[in-house]
Amino acid sequence: MKRQAYRAGSFYEADEGACRRAAAEFIDQAVAAELPETLYGGLVPHAGWMFSARTAAAALKALASRDRLQRVAIFGADHWGIGGSGSVYDAGAWETPLGEVAIDEPLASALLRSVPALRSDPSAHAREHSIEVQLPLMRVLNEGVKVVPIAISPRAEAVEVGRAIGRVLASDFPDASVLGSTDLTHYGPQYGFTPGGGGDAGLTWAKENDRRVMELIEAMRVDEILEETTAHQNACGGGAIAATMAAAAAMGATRGICLEYTSSAEVMKKMRMGLAEDAVGYAAIVFA
Repeated sequence: MKRQAYRAGSFYEADEGACRRAAAEFIDQAVAAELPETLYGGLVPHAGWMFSARTAAAALKALASRDRLQRVAIFGADHWGIGGSGSVYDAGAWETPLGEVAIDEPLASALLRSVPALRSDPSAHAREHSIEVQLPLMRVLNEGVKVVPIAISPRAEAVEVGRAIGRVLASDFPDASVLGSTDLTHYGPQYGFTPGGGGDAGLTWAKENDRRVMELIEAMRVDEILEETTAHQNACGGGAIAATMAAAAAMGATRGICLEYTSSAEVMKKMRMGLAEDAVGYAAIVFA
């Protein structure tokens, strides 16, 4: 069973050489930070690479530096509303322009046996990009990386599902890590969300909205995440955030460390692409 690269050619390069060069450049540009010796996982954004890949690469590069990019349970945002309490892609591989990324079938099987809320449902991943866009970056950092993709909706059970997965990893797969994929506030007329007004005032409001959920993540206040993201619309992957945090905590993490925060508006400004009315927030966070 193989899952095709649905967003190759739109969110990132479809040509193998161009994709590899772009991924390597984003990884080289990613911020370097002083890190604790032990990391358990992280959070990454999932927009088009020109906007968010450098930020995502910061977290992925950090995990790779601590040998935590070998086997990874990845929680994806559920943009299509079909992830439920955890839809697992449990066999085969995902195609990328850089070659296949294999599913870690022993890990997937163990999670499905141990966590009753999870279900095998590869179809839930067919059009979902939030996990896909990470894989070429991960493959450049570690060609042999294996993954277990899990699409998860922003439901209350996401926290307990994450905790249960973290307990399995801690006891039976100590070399595994967890990764969550989410963007932050989607602000502006394009998204029909302008509670802070327009112009610079609106973009400042969006940053403050992002800061609120990021503070919860950094403090590992996992039980407040879903209520926060639902009430203030400051993450499209609230379920992925909650599950990743809960899993990391069960593995031993006590804090989140933000490596980089930016937005699509800031990226456009740096690239001299003009002023933006709309903005999506992006953060790279690791759990230690």
